[in-house]
Parts: sequence; structure tokens; C-alpha cells
Amino acid sequence: MFRAVRKVRLLCKRCEAVSYITKEGRRYVLSEAYRCEDAWNNRFSSPVIQKIKLDEMYHELDIRFQQEGKAAAVDIDLFANAVKTEEHADELEDLVHKLRLSENTSSMLPSTPHAVIRILLELGRHEQLLNILNDRINYGIFPDYYCSCLLMDTFLKSGNYAAAAKVAAMEMLQEDWSNPLTTHLALYSCHMYLKDPGPEPWKEEVVEENDTEEEVKVRVKYIRNPYFDDHFDLRDPQLLLGKTFATIGIALSDSVGYTYQLVGWALYKKWNKVVKCLDEVLEKKQTVFNEGIKILERELQKMEKDPEKQDPGSSVRDTCIQKIENIRTLGLVSNECLHTAVVSKVKAVVAEHEQQMITAQSSVYKEWEKLREEVLQKELDKVKTQKRLQQIQEEKERLAKQEEELFFFDNLQKLNLIIKEAKSVPKEEVKRKGKKKEDDESYIPPEVTKRKK
Repeated sequence: MFRAVRKVRLLCKRCEAVSYITKEGRRYVLSEAYRCEDAWNNRFSSPVIQKIKLDEMYHELDIRFQQEGKAAAVDIDLFANAVKTEEHADELEDLVHKLRLSENTSSMLPSTPHAVIRILLELGRHEQLLNILNDRINYGIFPDYYCSCLLMDTFLKSGNYAAAAKVAAMEMLQEDWSNPLTTHLALYSCHMYLKDPGPEPWKEEVVEENDTEEEVKVRVKYIRNPYFDDHFDLRDPQLLLGKTFATIGIALSDSVGYTYQLVGWALYKKWNKVVKCLDEVLEKKQTVFNEGIKILERELQKMEKDPEKQDPGSSVRDTCIQKIENIRTLGLVSNECLHTAVVSKVKAVVAEHEQQMITAQSSVYKEWEKLREEVLQKELDKVKTQKRLQQIQEEKERLAKQEEELFFFDNLQKLNLIIKEAKSVPKEEVKRKGKKKEDDESYIPPEVTKRKK
């Protein structure tokens, strides 16, 4: 699980976080080897990336976007992988945004979003990175399993539990908990945030409204009916956290899983799902942790204090309270430490799957290098072909003009004949167009009958 160096268990003063410290003084959840620094930095050995001058390349790509509205996806990938300093971080964000809005966005290489995530993470631009990841429509940056774990590990190490929980919620939105390491780190991130939101808790996005009294009318093609999909439209941190807990709990299906299913559905305000989960606990005789039951009871009390939901929710609340009493009566509530159980699960999964992901990611970096070279070569061949076709077309036009000059006198007779025919007058007399026709009272326009007097 960890490197063979002297390690001392370190309990976080606030929440007893899963962290270790080496003799170098570095603290982490995953091992330092997980970062794959050597394999990641090996991209700088590519001759193509070594020759890149970022300022000149950005200027050229910016002009290409302005004139043609698009640029090759491999060029954006090369720029992203060549960035080293904070000086070009904003330029990288700008190019990724422009690529997303162009027709070449479907050709984005898999190494491009990976490079954007790793570079901004290494530069410490965490807020900028989270904004990019959260704006999927305008940037199209989706972290893979490896990057999700790397992000959560970095934020957990720095004690930024809110950021780690945001990454876990992004994984929830993808509805994919098939990777054990990502799943358990997401559980641990949300678990730590629930225990200690930190000095900068997860704040709900606030949409600024126009306070001006004047009514502003804007012409639109059509009006959309209000719609809330209860998934991608979620903005409330508590709802996002609750749904993340609930979906992870379904994937785990053990004592920790069922405990956080109850907590998650309660935070998510899905009380019918809470009742259903309580029924499953009673039916399967599944043990749950007392800390989770207390959180559930706390949310039930909040529901009771809400005057708007007191009457319609009273029956559901009473049902939940009764089922909780039944669970306690059957002895299915464990007084063991939930935090210890979560830590134990995370450590076991890290020990089992971390090395596999390190090996797989190192090989993926090599595959991406080959893919980048192949795509770049195809793009160069395409540019050469277009340039050659343009040269051929220019040569054809030049030869046609030269032929016209060389055979001018040979074709002079034909030209004179054409001019003569153009100047010839037809045999029939042509009436002058400018002369007005004299008024004639007896004249009847076509398709119009004469009125009777």
C-alpha cells in the first residue's frame, strides 16, 4: 500500500483523517507512487513537444480560431502537454473552451482533459480547475477514474474536504461506481466533509437576479417550459451530498453502505426511499451504525420543524420513527465507530487496487504518446494533401491563362465571329422599349372582360 519507508500513523486533530507521514514529512492518503510522476513527465522527451514555443503556438491557434472557427484537436493536445508554468494556464483554458465550441470537439484526444486536470492541479489552481470541471458544456473536461482519485487524494491531503466532496459528486453525476478505488475515496471524501466541512464549506451556487425595476424584454425563438431533472440540475450541496451518499451506499451493500444509504436519502429529502431502505434493513437483518441513525433522526426533526412539510410529511415521519425503533429493538444498531469502519474499508481497497491502477496508468501514458504521434502524422499528411491540391489548382489556372495568351492570334478569327454575331441586328423590327403606347379607349387588357355600360 505504501512505500517501504518509516511511516507513523497521524490522526488529524479535527477528524482523524486517513493520513500517513513519511520521514520526508509528506502526508497523503494514497502513496506517492500513485502520481506516476516519471511516466507523466516522460512526455517532455518527445521531440515535437520540445520544439513547441507556447507563445507563438497560442497566437497561431488563436488566429486560426478567429479566421476558420476551428483548429486541429491534436494541436490543442500538444499545447496542453507542453504547458509547465502558471504563465500559460489561462491560455490553456481559453483554447480548451474554443475547441469545445468548434466542430473538432469530438476529436479531442483522451490525453487532453487529463493534461488540463494534472497541470492545473500541480499549479495549485484548484478553484479554476473545479470551475472547469463543473462547466461540462463549455469545456467538456471529464475526469477519468485515475484523475478522480488523484483529485480527491490531493484535496484530502490538504484538508480541503469540500473540494474532495465536489469531485465525488461529479462522479455521482456520471452514475458509474464500477471502480472500487474511486468509489471508496468518494465515500471517504463525503464522509470527511460531513464530519468537518472546514473553514470554507461547500456553498450553494447563487444566481444573481436583476434588481432593476425596469422590465427588459428579449426576443427569443421559443420559450422553454420549466424543467428540473433532479440530477444535473442539482445545485444544493446537501442534495448533491445526499445523492452521492445514497448511490455509493447502493453500490457497497454492507453495513457502511446501508448506513450511508439512510443518511443519503435523508439528506436528499427522498423520504419514501428512506422507508424502503429501512424495510430492507429489517428484512435482511442488516446491521447499521448508530452514528448514521442519529443523522437520520436529526433530519427527521428538521422535517418536523418545517411548518410547510409538517402535515404532508407526518405520516412518513411517524413511519420512519417506528421502523427505527424496530431496528433498535432487534439489536441491528451497532455502537462501533463509523469513522473507523470507513477508514478500514478505504485502506483495504487502496491496498488491493492502488498498484493495479498505477501499472495501468503508466501503460496508458505510453499508449497516448503513440496515439498522439499517429494523429499528428495523419494531420500533417492531411495538410500536405490540401497544400498539394491547392498547388495543382493554381498550376491549372496558370496553364489556362498561358494557353489563352499563346493561342490568342489562332483564335482571333473565332473571336471576331463571336463579336460579329453579338453586333448583328435581327431581321424582324424591334419596337423601341422607351416609347409609350398611345392611349386607346377600345383597348382591352388580356384576361379582363369589358364592362357593360
